[in-house]
Amino acid sequence: MIARAGPPSVHALGLAAVSVALLAAAAFLPLDAPPLSLFPCPLRAAAGIPCLSCGCAHAFHYAVRGHLAAALASSPAGALLAVACAVHAAWTALRLLGLSWAPRFEITPRLRWAAAAALIANWAFVALWGRS
Repeated sequence: MIARAGPPSVHALGLAAVSVALLAAAAFLPLDAPPLSLFPCPLRAAAGIPCLSCGCAHAFHYAVRGHLAAALASSPAGALLAVACAVHAAWTALRLLGLSWAPRFEITPRLRWAAAAALIANWAFVALWGRS
């Protein structure tokens, strides 16, 4: 069912603000210079295995520049998250203007299990083939 979206909630506004900040940081901060170069993955440094978010900084970096293949190669979940951040920020802006329609869907246990499986698959991809 599709219904007219009302004004965004405070939570949606906060999430949109964080999304814009993440995308702006990815656009303006270089990966190979401070401050981003000063923060390697602690789990990878200590144990040699990537964490669940390994590759996300590279994925955001490439996604904001339009290099989606490189973003997906760095971290598929990170690339999708970067796109989701951009979509959410734009959708929230449209809702502020009263120009958006909102689909309604229910978060079911099946959807939660699918999200958990996607995170595990992304981690396995980064651990086996990731470039970051």
